[in-house]
Amino acid sequence: MVLFRRFLDEKRPKGTANSRERRIRTMKHHHSLDVLFAAARQERRCAIPATNTDAKAVARRVREGSVVRVFRGLYAERHYWNMLHNHDKLRHIVRALAKQHPNWVFCGPTAAVMHGLDCSYRFLTPICIAAPPGSHHRSTKQLKRCPMSHPDVTVVDGVRVTSLLRTLFDCASTMSIRYALAPLDSAMRNGKVSANVLLAYPSSVKYSRRRAQAQHVFDMADGRSENGGESEARGTLDMVGRPVHDIQSVFRCLDFPGRTHRVDFLWNRKDGTKIVGEFDGTRKYVDPDMTGRRTIQEVVDEERRRQHCLKRQNADTVRLYYDELDDLDALVCKLDSHGVPHG
Repeated sequence: MVLFRRFLDEKRPKGTANSRERRIRTMKHHHSLDVLFAAARQERRCAIPATNTDAKAVARRVREGSVVRVFRGLYAERHYWNMLHNHDKLRHIVRALAKQHPNWVFCGPTAAVMHGLDCSYRFLTPICIAAPPGSHHRSTKQLKRCPMSHPDVTVVDGVRVTSLLRTLFDCASTMSIRYALAPLDSAMRNGKVSANVLLAYPSSVKYSRRRAQAQHVFDMADGRSENGGESEARGTLDMVGRPVHDIQSVFRCLDFPGRTHRVDFLWNRKDGTKIVGEFDGTRKYVDPDMTGRRTIQEVVDEERRRQHCLKRQNADTVRLYYDELDDLDALVCKLDSHGVPHG
């Protein structure tokens, strides 16, 4: 029998046994990674390789392009990652970091996203965590440590974050009005906080150097704002000294009885005339959900009829676009040319 086995070994092609063993190890390893990524998808977080073997295999997949490294030590399958909204991508990273660091408390814009609030893409990184004052840990491009003595903590999706009101206060006190207003507006719009509770909160926060700034943003918050873009526009208009007098005002339609025209912003001139501000984006012309399946020309024609109807009611119209919020000098010139009042 021993001689027969030696004979078989001699006749077996060189490397066959090793190749078979490698295939078996590869199959087992692929199964391990499949389980790793499946668990991550189920828990709506990034995958965290638990062993050196898994880490090396994930690194190979990164080189092959089927897996992406989205944060230090955190990975996701490329096709799955590309399907996620930017805010959901951040939530996946935060949930994974919370799994790695259960004692971390996420704050600022990061906490705002975890609370489901509107927040500009420009503040998705770095990820913000609360840190004791005087902490020796340094911030990085990916992770910002925010000094905070005794943060008011709550848990959202298994993640420790600052409470809703504290998160709103931190955003209002550290971000420009343009960006700080969106989280507050959305908190009110979605019924997460009442106006009375919101307005009373800034005075309850101790040891804040930016209480006046935060109070101003809290005073401006309005749940009638329909989306983050409108909130940014309203905050920017306040920054350039042209705060709106009202939002979502309703005008009657003179052409079709029973219809109304609801406008984004409204200013009242001293002579009794009005200026309507419409915050537009290209999406309203191409998104079927917003066009009602009408053609671009039909949408444009409807906008012209609407504007003419408002003009007949002594209301001029100024159209604002998102890109204009980045050029304040040009924006002021445009507002002045339409007679938008100060203050």
